[in-house]
Amino acid sequence: MNRVPLLALMLTLAGLAGGCGKGWQMDYGEPAAQFLQEDVASRAGAFAGRKITVKGTVTKIDVGTPGAAKIHLAAGITCNLGDFTAMAANCKTGDTVYVDGFLERCEEGDVLLAPAMLRDPTAPFSPR
Repeated sequence: MNRVPLLALMLTLAGLAGGCGKGWQMDYGEPAAQFLQEDVASRAGAFAGRKITVKGTVTKIDVGTPGAAKIHLAAGITCNLGDFTAMAANCKTGDTVYVDGFLERCEEGDVLLAPAMLRDPTAPFSPR
């Protein structure tokens, strides 16, 4: 039996079993926890590196840097939407949004979700 096709098949299966990183988890992975914006800094630290959902109020929209669209929520929360510039641009200051993202930083006044994306506001939401 030729070992090259067997090795290629094994590597392909290993890649599929390992998922496709955070992109796949953003689309299909369930959040580890859900928080109101005012509770993220004090309660979400244990979820660093994991996908969470935050419900918050948009305070600022930043679409000026290509590939780094961001929305900012109250309580110092930054949500990096990356290439989803249109998603960020459709937000308005004062909107209440639900954001799924990976918790990268979690300090009082300095919370970062990256990557992040807006989610369906009718999806189940049970904050901690």
